[in-house]
Amino acid sequence: MRAVSNAPPSAPPETPGLAATQIAFQEALPPPAASATSAPLPLSLEQAVEAALAQNPDLVALRGTEPVSRAALGVAQTYPINPFVQLQVTPLEHTLSGDHPAVYHYVLLMHTMELAHQGRYRERAGMSDLERVRWNVRQAELLNMAQTQRLFLAALYQRGLRDLARETADSNAELASTLARQLEKGQTSAADVAVARLDRQSTERQARLAEANYQTAILDLRRQLNLPPTMAFELPGDLSNWYWLPANAENLLAARSSGAPAVRANSTAEAVAQIASTRPDVMAARADVSMTSANVGLANAQRVPNLQIGPYYQRDDFGTSFYGLRSQFDVPVANNGRPLLQQRQAELNQRRLTLRQFEQRAKLEAEAAIDRYERARQLIEQFDGDGIETPDELRRLEELFRDGEIEVQRIVAARNSMFQARRARLDALNEVAQAAAAVTAATGLPPTALIAPRRP
Repeated sequence: MRAVSNAPPSAPPETPGLAATQIAFQEALPPPAASATSAPLPLSLEQAVEAALAQNPDLVALRGTEPVSRAALGVAQTYPINPFVQLQVTPLEHTLSGDHPAVYHYVLLMHTMELAHQGRYRERAGMSDLERVRWNVRQAELLNMAQTQRLFLAALYQRGLRDLARETADSNAELASTLARQLEKGQTSAADVAVARLDRQSTERQARLAEANYQTAILDLRRQLNLPPTMAFELPGDLSNWYWLPANAENLLAARSSGAPAVRANSTAEAVAQIASTRPDVMAARADVSMTSANVGLANAQRVPNLQIGPYYQRDDFGTSFYGLRSQFDVPVANNGRPLLQQRQAELNQRRLTLRQFEQRAKLEAEAAIDRYERARQLIEQFDGDGIETPDELRRLEELFRDGEIEVQRIVAARNSMFQARRARLDALNEVAQAAAAVTAATGLPPTALIAPRRP
């Protein structure tokens, strides 16, 4: 699983995992006549993230800004001023007496010299701008990765709700059928049968609504991955198959990419501060400060007038030749460059203020996301320790109901209690899943930093 590295890439990142996935999808696509019977291919969370990073339309368009910035850097690295040649010849000359003097002409070669080395500031600004663009692309990739994780896990949650709603509807249908048979034998009342039929109709509608919600979640994920409608896929497993790792310093720092500098942290708070300080939007803000600082240096350097100098040759009408140098430069009388320098310095102060706010916001967002995740993870551990989802007691009650030893109200109450408990645990799993996606967005860590596909 890809993480957001601490060094801007020199080229758009490759995604070999996605290529294999796309090839597998394309090879597995059946002909149109057999498409209805083909089995959808499994799509893991890692494959979904790789697919979204490689072919999401917004990311593809944003990556197109990097070549523009590289070209702008090439412009900054090229010395912008060329020498110029001035030539004047007057071959048609004559005096009042009608004599033809020597041809008057001169040649002037001039070159502009930047005495304050303005070129290095332009190059530095171009490099910082390219770095800023790359970090902005990284930030967009981070948000895309978190959104893909959020949609993937939300689809698993909606499928869990669908399965639970279908199971509830089937259970109520079975109960209604049992009561109908008991009514024929005179073992129950018509009112109980009517209530059971109403419950069956209500839960059947809820099951159809849950199916529609699940299909909507799949469509949202498909749009995020930019997959064609003919590419069928399914999500293996469910939310209960994931193991949620503690968000401690060890797990957080271990998930950082190989390009990140080696760091150590004595506490989770220190690890969060270190990770937040290298988040892509913070690094982009730092690059923006560096670019603005270069613009300040350039504005200050431009206060030194450029010098134009070059060799000079002239021959007058008497045939006398002149050799020498000619130079010129501006005299800063009305405009000495200070207003522009003050503007650039104000811009630098504003960028530094923005950087401090970005750093503070990144730290607060990371701390809040990890706090939310830890509370949700601990709630899951409590639910797992309760063991309230075992249906053994419900099966025993159903057997007693079929034997006519208990009333229908008790079996209905028991079923409702069990389904509500399962729904509560499913909601808790969805909360920890969405909290893990929020941690990804707030820290730049990959989804595998906090979740594992199977329980150890």
